[in-house]
Amino acid sequence: MERERVSRGEAAMSEATSPDQPDQVTEKLIALSRNAHQNVDADDPVDYWYRLGQRNAYAHAAGMVIARGADSPAFTIADTITNALSQGCSDVSGLARAAHGGVQLEAVGEAAPALTWMGPAAFQARYGDLPGIDQDFGMGWGAGGDQRISLRQGIGGHGGLLYVYDPTWDEYAVLLANLTDAAVDHGFATALATDLHMSTQRFAALVAERQVAPTPEVGYVGIGIEP
Repeated sequence: MERERVSRGEAAMSEATSPDQPDQVTEKLIALSRNAHQNVDADDPVDYWYRLGQRNAYAHAAGMVIARGADSPAFTIADTITNALSQGCSDVSGLARAAHGGVQLEAVGEAAPALTWMGPAAFQARYGDLPGIDQDFGMGWGAGGDQRISLRQGIGGHGGLLYVYDPTWDEYAVLLANLTDAAVDHGFATALATDLHMSTQRFAALVAERQVAPTPEVGYVGIGIEP
């Protein structure tokens, strides 16, 4: 199955409001998302989940407005907003411009290239012979809340392969290679404390930041770069 996310997203966003002049409805929705994020009480589980749900709902609503009802780009836009909030961006205008694509994502804390996806057969052919045991690190990542991140643990806790599975498209993408278990554990813990629907690219960035003594083989192998 061929992916249509990028093409549909570009088409929808090209018809949306100008990035330099975000509409008032979008800014109000983003402001509500920001306010919910800022009011989260991490010490109160009930409040935490309630506020997090509010934040994500408002971000997705903003995405739907910008993408004019197209589901896939709306999820991408919502992910941009929530990741930016998780990285400390609180300026509504800046968040709105980022959501519209008017500024680079690096400016609001999301700095990962696009993933390179492959079907089950291609993934098995390329990585099926790698030794190790697969360990799952949650199945609710991404704006859609349905992507699974897994680590194929290497012998001795080194040389692990971090990858993501998207059940909607039945496709895989490799995030990082030659990892230590400790780096992935740290990234997982940070992601849980920050954003339970964090993008898989940002999750990978957290892991890469923690990776001890990286080698030339450590990198975003599956993100636009063939191994």
